[in-house]
Amino acid sequence: MIFLMKVAILADGMYLQHACNMFGIGHIDPTKLPDILLRDDETHHRTYWFDALPYLPKVGATLEQRKRRNDKHAYFDALRYKERIVIEEGEVIPKQATCHYCNREFYVPVQKMVDVKMSVRLVSLAWSETVEKIVLLTGDADLVPAVKDVEQSKTTVRLAYLSEGTTQTSKTLIRECPEKHQLTKEDLEKCIWHEPTDKPESNQKTT
Repeated sequence: MIFLMKVAILADGMYLQHACNMFGIGHIDPTKLPDILLRDDETHHRTYWFDALPYLPKVGATLEQRKRRNDKHAYFDALRYKERIVIEEGEVIPKQATCHYCNREFYVPVQKMVDVKMSVRLVSLAWSETVEKIVLLTGDADLVPAVKDVEQSKTTVRLAYLSEGTTQTSKTLIRECPEKHQLTKEDLEKCIWHEPTDKPESNQKTT
């Protein structure tokens, strides 16, 4: 009997979407990620998708801003009907910034709580021994403390990352993860999202 190691995938949706925008290939379908991330001796446990709805100003929101938020909301809703997919939402809030050239102040949208939720899920899965391996799909150095925290657990962390164009990954995060898997445009093209034509009558809940 062949023993297959259970693997959980923790994916940073904004990180992946940035890469998709750079390559011009639309959205990612998380249900296809195991096809490019898992090895022959591994089996899929669940994919945890960490993301946030685009920021929408309370006053003066444009039609384009409303459309982006509505489209992302529909995307999340569709994912919730997929098996073995768990959506964990953060939020996007405005952060004040100053132009280095003219000193004018302006606001930029910043994603919050996604790295915290990823860290909590990583530590929880590792120390509960729910899975033998965790694949992290992110480039955020804020995950380094969580990766270090689970070094003594029985769960191995593998980093799946991109390092091309404007999509870069923390070198510290790469060093700290014992296993590495560098992704390419061709990998992401195998995971393109296609809009569902309808929805199933029931949804299998996962936690």
